[in-house]
Amino acid sequence: MINSIDIFSAADSADSAKARHQGLSFIDGSIPGYVLLIGSDTTQALPILKSLTQRKIVVFAIEDTLQNSLREASVSPGWDAGIVPMNMTTALGCISRVAQIFGNVDEPDDVLSYARERLFGFTLLLGEATPERLGLAETALSFGCPLLSSVQLPQSVENWKISADYRAAIGNVELHDIVQIGIEERGLKIQVPLPELPVAYSSDFSGQTVPDDSCGACFTGVELVAIGENIKDGHVTLNGPDLDAAAKDNQPYAMLIEVSGREMQSDFEPVLERQIETIFNDADGIMHRGQRSMVTLRIAQKAIDKGLRLHHLGEVLHARLHNDFGNILSRVQISISTEPAEIQSIQEKAQAIYDKRDKRLGSLKDEDVDTFYTCNLCQTIAAGHLCIISPEHPGACGAVDWMDARAAVSIQPVGSNKAVKKEGLLDAQIGQWESVNQIARQESGGAISAYSLYSLLQDPGSACGDFECITAMLPLSNGVMVIEHTYEGMTPSGMDWAMLYEMVGAGVPTPGFLGHSKRALGTHKFISAEGGWRRIVWMNYALREELRSELEALAAEAGVPGFVDMIATEQNAVSEEEILLYLEAAVHPVLMMEPMM
Repeated sequence: MINSIDIFSAADSADSAKARHQGLSFIDGSIPGYVLLIGSDTTQALPILKSLTQRKIVVFAIEDTLQNSLREASVSPGWDAGIVPMNMTTALGCISRVAQIFGNVDEPDDVLSYARERLFGFTLLLGEATPERLGLAETALSFGCPLLSSVQLPQSVENWKISADYRAAIGNVELHDIVQIGIEERGLKIQVPLPELPVAYSSDFSGQTVPDDSCGACFTGVELVAIGENIKDGHVTLNGPDLDAAAKDNQPYAMLIEVSGREMQSDFEPVLERQIETIFNDADGIMHRGQRSMVTLRIAQKAIDKGLRLHHLGEVLHARLHNDFGNILSRVQISISTEPAEIQSIQEKAQAIYDKRDKRLGSLKDEDVDTFYTCNLCQTIAAGHLCIISPEHPGACGAVDWMDARAAVSIQPVGSNKAVKKEGLLDAQIGQWESVNQIARQESGGAISAYSLYSLLQDPGSACGDFECITAMLPLSNGVMVIEHTYEGMTPSGMDWAMLYEMVGAGVPTPGFLGHSKRALGTHKFISAEGGWRRIVWMNYALREELRSELEALAAEAGVPGFVDMIATEQNAVSEEEILLYLEAAVHPVLMMEPMM
């Protein structure tokens, strides 16, 4: 092993100005970390060097033989190239000097602590694991550099001091995966450059629409983010026809984004899923709306003519997820399908995961928590819109519930979601708090002055463009109707989905009308200020049957068995007058309730 005195002597002799200049890139993240490369096999080293430098990771080429071989292979070393020829003592001295300057520390233990916590590195051993090489690697371990080797390591490394955060040494690593495993083991945050696109890409394009007369391809389908295994980072595959062979009419589509990382957990999946819309909408000529299994993706013909293809979307998604969420993930693999059989397979997998997510909240009530959350992710498509999310008041899109929002805040404390303490109760019946109103005014830019979580008539929340259902008051029936986005017929209100959508989907609260998720209908707090589920007198048939079990559970708990069959549908009532006749025959509980107005 190298004497620590020699390392700190090398640090003392290092040029402070150069160390400050070079070290700043480690501190600001433009250089995510460094690698101590031990070995002399140029054939193995060249692809490893390319993989590392592409990721902006600085490589210290430790051995003289390797340094000479690189020069013979016309590899130009230097800090600008990201390949620095240095022996181990000088390299670790350089890291020590950076730690001294930016950590403002001098004591050896403090220097080593700063290096382990802020200057992320690992050692790569290519070739025979000789005692001399292992000694160098063991010295580097005190700087927080675990050893990764392409060969079997001797049992002696088992005695090395092991960090709680990473393994001391890993042998028999496949060369094609050794860099990625090193990045994951040490927790480097890699910035992935955006791919070259045939269209402009900027947040300036968020919120644009792609009308029918300029649409070149329209997909409807499902998108899923899930933790995967054996992921190849950056791998994007397409199964089925691409954009240049797509139809302008709706056609099926599915996208599976598999991710992994040391800090990744299943609670973070829906958080990443909800980012897809923002990421895609930053491309000129793309209009993405919806989430989960109700996604609509419209591509302008001009973008297709310029050469935009589905693999471009996958590449953008890969880069943005890495750059925005590199603190939790290290691998992103994307599969896009326009082929029916595979779409069905992804849909089935997605639905099982959606159902599992939806059950996480269990019996958690709003009264059980002291913190709600905001979500302003959809303000790019509906200015001024804001969701307040509680255990019994999920986001209007249905893709963000209280646990999702809490997870999002833990990932990005400054982002689309913010925590808000329940303070200053104004009205428990309609669900209004002064703290909620205050943040609603602030986050909506003044578009929302007050926000009621439980009322349809008094200060109801706004809706973006991604909600699943619309609830609207039916005055003659003393109740409400509920319609889902796939229903194409006329409703008893005299309006169809498109007409109701124009009223509700602009991000402006409209008393008596509410855009919301399907999940909201299964909670005790849904429009509870007006009587809750008992007010539902009409639903489109498919939605009623889909939510039968949830509504029956609520009704059975309240002693109203058979309630779902008391709700009229388009099969037996298309006007309010017909609804009244149906309600009387079914003895619907709304007949005994106070007037809504």
